[in-house]
Amino acid sequence: MLNAAALASLVGSIVVLVLFATDSRELLGVSVWEKPLKFLISATFYATTFSWLYTFVEKGKGLASKMGNVIALMLIVELVVIVGMASVGSTSHFNVSTPFNIAIWSLMATAISIVWLATFSLSTGLWNSQIMSADLRLAVRWSIGLGLAGMGIAFTMTPPQPQQVLPENWAGIAGAHTVGAADGGPGLPFLGWSTQAGDLRISHFLGLHALQVLPLIAVVSSILVTNYFVRRAIIMGAGVAYALLIAFTYVQALLGETIVQPSTLIFLGIILIVGMLSTGFSLFRSRKDETLKTRARVS
Repeated sequence: MLNAAALASLVGSIVVLVLFATDSRELLGVSVWEKPLKFLISATFYATTFSWLYTFVEKGKGLASKMGNVIALMLIVELVVIVGMASVGSTSHFNVSTPFNIAIWSLMATAISIVWLATFSLSTGLWNSQIMSADLRLAVRWSIGLGLAGMGIAFTMTPPQPQQVLPENWAGIAGAHTVGAADGGPGLPFLGWSTQAGDLRISHFLGLHALQVLPLIAVVSSILVTNYFVRRAIIMGAGVAYALLIAFTYVQALLGETIVQPSTLIFLGIILIVGMLSTGFSLFRSRKDETLKTRARVS
């Protein structure tokens, strides 16, 4: 069913891309189809990734299959709601302006909560899988942990903002992506990430797509690097750097700082250096452990 969800999301992405290019309607300053398009593309990658990872499940394959079906079904539910609400020119997220909108928002929140739980359950069958290579398994462990954390960040967007609940400001919206400004202000092209305030979507996006980035690094390194210890060090360094990047963008958003702040480049440089140092330290430890094992075998 994950393959079917991935295919449906891909087809939906193409259809919505056409609407994005031809429908001039806007919502919160951007095309009404921008959010559905982003979610459809993301769901395509998510479902495809877990369909691939499922092939590495050794134990509990039946449960993993059921959890994959649950993920696929809940993704489809969420996408149908987002596309449907966009088609009538209404927001889907945080919209509590009417009983119907409350029901729709509650349905979405429930669906994504189930996706989180099903992802966690499916991932338990991957943690110690011996079918995948050791370096890919290490990357998958990192990506599962960071992916679940990134998905969890979405829940921190849902509490009402203090200014939203004031009687004079009440507009039927409870919750926000942006910290320090209202949603819908100036942002990066297509991504929409705020360029005038903090934005929790950045760390959420990075965490969610660790599921593609880190396994890809493992696959590429397995092709380009023959030494296992070097590959392991690269993956460890990438995992540390990626985790720091998620943490940095999350804290930055909570402080109300935009991703285009000049200080961002400084911290990105620090994260890169820490990642490189982690790579070097991991390589040193791996070689040291191997040397000790060799000496023990000889003696």
